[in-house]
Parts: sequence; structure tokens; C-alpha cells
Amino acid sequence: MTLPTRKILLRLFIFSLSATAVLGITAVLWTGLGETGIKILASAVAADIASLLALCCTGRVNSAWQRVIQVTGILSACLGLATSLYLIWWEEAIGLGPAEAIGRATGVLFILAAASAHACLVLPLRSRGRLARAVVTGTVICTAAAAELIANYVLVPNFDPGNAYTKALTVILILDVLGTILVLLLHRLGPPRAAAEPPGTPARSPSPNPPDTRLPSVP
Repeated sequence: MTLPTRKILLRLFIFSLSATAVLGITAVLWTGLGETGIKILASAVAADIASLLALCCTGRVNSAWQRVIQVTGILSACLGLATSLYLIWWEEAIGLGPAEAIGRATGVLFILAAASAHACLVLPLRSRGRLARAVVTGTVICTAAAAELIANYVLVPNFDPGNAYTKALTVILILDVLGTILVLLLHRLGPPRAAAEPPGTPARSPSPNPPDTRLPSVP
């Protein structure tokens, strides 16, 4: 199963990335970009991040819970983009109480979208091997745990959990990176499938009229 929004998200990402590049070059060559130009550039950067995360959440899935992760990532990226644009363009929100809450919600949404995108990129690499399945499962668990621990810094004002919390988060992040590398290595260097042919082998099409290999009958 694949989501039909992949082409739309890809076009959005290419458009927003191109707009960011044009605005960035304009800002470098002409210093008078102005307040409106800076807001447009910030909006384009937010669109780049959101569309990239949402694009990573698309693709083929094999189960319903993978589809749930995909939808969660896409919705989180879209909502994060909407709240970030709200903060960028609504001047009256600056310095007000709701603006801080919306900013924290934006951070949490992008963290959730990043965790979902990471899981969506790792899960398709899971093979039938027991080791690969264990590594992928452990990596996804570490990703979810790291996202939860990082989100607490954004959600709770003046969050200071102590040294043990920071050490636990660091260990989980290291395991997450290690698991991702192992998944890529196992996927790249793993044994080929039994029916797989070596690279470069031309495809063989079945002949509609196979040659007759029977011996001629003797009169």
C-alpha cells in the first residue's frame, strides 16, 4: 500500500526548497530584504522542514500500525507547519502567553514528525532474519523513547531533570544511531535471497513457442 500524497509532497518540497534558495541568494546579494522578506524566508524554511519530514513518512507499508505511523508523521508535520506560520506572520502573538504555548506545541509536533519519519525509513528495511527484526524493533523503540525525553524539554518550562535524565537520553540516542547504522549495514550486506540473481544478469522472458527437444522418431 502506498499513499497517493507522495507526488504532492515531493512537488511541495521541490517548490519550497527552490523558493528558499532564491530568497537566500536574494538576502546575500541585497541586504535590504526587509521584514516581510525575512518572514517569507522563514516560512519557506519551515515548509522545507515540514515537507521533507512528511515526504519521509510516505511509501509502501506492510501493516496497519505502520500506516498509523505514516499518518501520524504527516499530520504532525502539517500541523507543525501551520503553527509555525502562525507564529511567523501574526505580529500580535509575539510576547503573549498563547504564543509561548503555540511555540512549544510546534516544537513537539516537529519532534513527533521527525520520530515518525525515522521509523518510516527504518521499518521497510526489516527482513525475515531474526537479527534484523530485533535490531529494527530496538531502534524504533529507542527513537520513540528519545522523542519522548526530548519533548519534555519543550513541553515543560525550565525543565531541569538532573544528570541521570541527561545520561539516559544520551545513551538512548547513541543506541538509536547505532541501531540505524546496523540496520543499514544488515540491509546492504545481508545475504541475498535464495531466488535472487547476481547483479547485471539480463532478464529472461519466457518463450511463447519453446523449441522441440524431442528426438526424431525412426521409421
